[in-house]
Amino acid sequence: MSLNVELVEQSFDKVKPRANEFAASFYENLFKAHPEVKPLFTHTDMGSQEKKLINSLVLVVENLRNPEALAPVLNALGSRHVGYGAIPKYYRPVGEALLLTFEQYLGEDWTPEVKKAWLDAYRAITALMLKGAGEESSPKVVEAEKPATLAKPATLKTELQKEFQLFQPSAEPDKKSLISVQLDGEVFKKIINNFTANYQKFQTKISEQPISEVLKQIPSKLIDVFWIAPVWLVAVISAVVFTIFLVIVDDNSLLGEVLSAADTISLVVALVLFIKESPDRRKQFHYQAWSIVDAAHNVKVSYARILALQDLNEDAVSLRGLDAPGAELIDINLSHANLSKANLMECDLSNANLSYANLDNANLSQTKLSGANLSHAKLGFACLTQANLNSANLSHANLICANLSHANLNGANLRDASLSGANLEGAYLNGANLKNAKVSDYELSSTFLEGAIMPDGSKYKSLEDRTKNK
Repeated sequence: MSLNVELVEQSFDKVKPRANEFAASFYENLFKAHPEVKPLFTHTDMGSQEKKLINSLVLVVENLRNPEALAPVLNALGSRHVGYGAIPKYYRPVGEALLLTFEQYLGEDWTPEVKKAWLDAYRAITALMLKGAGEESSPKVVEAEKPATLAKPATLKTELQKEFQLFQPSAEPDKKSLISVQLDGEVFKKIINNFTANYQKFQTKISEQPISEVLKQIPSKLIDVFWIAPVWLVAVISAVVFTIFLVIVDDNSLLGEVLSAADTISLVVALVLFIKESPDRRKQFHYQAWSIVDAAHNVKVSYARILALQDLNEDAVSLRGLDAPGAELIDINLSHANLSKANLMECDLSNANLSYANLDNANLSQTKLSGANLSHAKLGFACLTQANLNSANLSHANLICANLSHANLNGANLRDASLSGANLEGAYLNGANLKNAKVSDYELSSTFLEGAIMPDGSKYKSLEDRTKNK
């Protein structure tokens, strides 16, 4: 679908100065036309909800020209709304209320072209959110292609339902029980069949490719077979190969004398099996590391937990969903770690290395991150309320839709960071570096910015300073 991004941006700029009023009017229109939606907001602070609406609109409008970055954010937003009870049938009332509110605030500027631009944009946004909602509720999704057409107001509900129907849970594969390998005819038959098939493929390659190219592929193929084959088969083959080698070698040579020792064949087989079983030993190590982490739950100080988490991360083991509230993790090195949806509430991560870490949807409220390295970290939708990020390095960090309300970001490096849609209400950004950061004036309007470097590179000037200069 081709969106008229320029019209959407221009019309939204006209509404921005009255953003708070616009949000309040939107919910009034929504509840008046569709009272059945109001129970979804029974336990919601509407003041905060209205700010979230504006932040979301700012996020979308500012990133319409960057769909690669916007798509995953809207997918995540859709999946989150499933938990709020926002099922697909509520998308139509929201769209109608949104268009009505724009019509009220734009007046004569609400032309048929502007209406079409917003309708197209809303349909594209909804499709991405519904995709996220489908992925959240289904163990596996199947995406089908559909020609993009303009959704007319009368058919908007039908179109949204069609979008949602594209994502259906597929049947789960049948679970197979684990069985021990038996040395019987059926196993040998499978081995022979596999060997024959591979041999035929090998012959085909020899006939189609130069022999030098085929020989180059042999080592990698042998390595693959080594790791895939059962342990007993590797042991048998090793013993046979060694025996053949022993027969070939001259008995009078030094190598022959060494290999003729009685226990040599046992040592060779043991060495091969030691290498073969190394992945299983690595798994066992991971189980032990996780046991240490689990045992330290609700324990504030545990050096063993820090080492276990670092070792798991070094082995590229996902730490997704880690539950360690209140833990002291000072100076921990979890660079490039997957900590999405982790609960690290009230943890002490002072001076921690979390560069390039994935902390999307993580709970970091009231967490100490003073001096932490969070450069290039993913913090989309993360909760950082009242977190201490004093002097933290957040350069190039992705903080889209993160909740940073009342967070301490004094002296933080937010250069080139993305803060679109973030909640910065009451956040302290005194002396922070915001150069080239993606953040709007609206999002910064409720923050403390004394001495901060603004996105355009200029130093922040308070109203008092600007008055003096005049």
